[in-house]
Parts: sequence; structure tokens; C-alpha cells
Amino acid sequence: MKKLIASILVIVTMASVSVTAFAAEDLSAGSGESEIKTHVYSHYSITIPAVIDLQNGEIGQVTISDAMIEDGYSVNVNVTNTEDFGGISLTHTNGIGKVNCLLINMENNMRADNENPLVSFANADIQEGISTKYFDIQTDTYGMPGDYSGTMQYSFECTPNE
Repeated sequence: MKKLIASILVIVTMASVSVTAFAAEDLSAGSGESEIKTHVYSHYSITIPAVIDLQNGEIGQVTISDAMIEDGYSVNVNVTNTEDFGGISLTHTNGIGKVNCLLINMENNMRADNENPLVSFANADIQEGISTKYFDIQTDTYGMPGDYSGTMQYSFECTPNE
């Protein structure tokens, strides 16, 4: 019985050794192409002076630098705290009086408010990645003599031209 089992095992072992293995067709090689898409958005830095001293004859200025703006887009700087009269108020140092000021976009001579930008930059305005535009600050009321100050708040964004 042992001889019979040993013989069967030898035959099975020999049969498994003699089986020919065939390689499958190599499907991992080949060539092709893919389209790659991306979008490079406008980029820029905006600089507005922290203090504008009208007493020393300064006017407002906004500088855009390191700028690349897409065709058909512009960077608009808007004043966000205009009051009902369309400007900002400066308060006397003693806190009693106020002077109203209008902010004027010097490029188009329009009053800057929530709907009209203080300044606007398009791709054509920027030479070598930098440009400066100016705005005027005009007092439209007179107050008691003395020093006045206030804060202009602003926002900016790059939007498609209308």
C-alpha cells in the first residue's frame, strides 16, 4: 500500500513539473496622451498709505505691485464706509465737530462710494508689474478750527469688466 501511494505521489509530482507555462500578452506597455488644463489667476499686492496728511498737501494714492491681471478683468478698490452724503466724516480732536469729505477718483473725476471705485486697475494700466493711481479728498463742509481725523475703510477685488 505504501508503494502504491508513493508511486501516485511521484506521478502527480512529475505531472505538475512537466506542465508548460505560457506567458500572457504584455498589456502594460504602450503610449498615449492626456490633455492637461489649469488656470492661472490674477495676482497682485495693493498698497495704500496708513496715514494721508491733507494738512501737508498729500493726496491719496493706491499702488498695485507684483501684478499680473487677466485680460478682461480689473482690480477695483472700493471705500466701504461712506455715509449717506457719499463720503466720510472726519471728527474734531475734541470730539465735538465734524467735517464731511468726498473721495474723488482722479482718473474719471467721479465720487467714490459703494458703487463707484476709488481707483481701478486693468492689465493695460500696469507697466512692469507696478502702477500708482491717485484719489482726491475734498472737504465739503467747514467746521470749527482745529485738527480733524477719521478712517477710510476699503476693500479690493479682481472682477470681470462689465
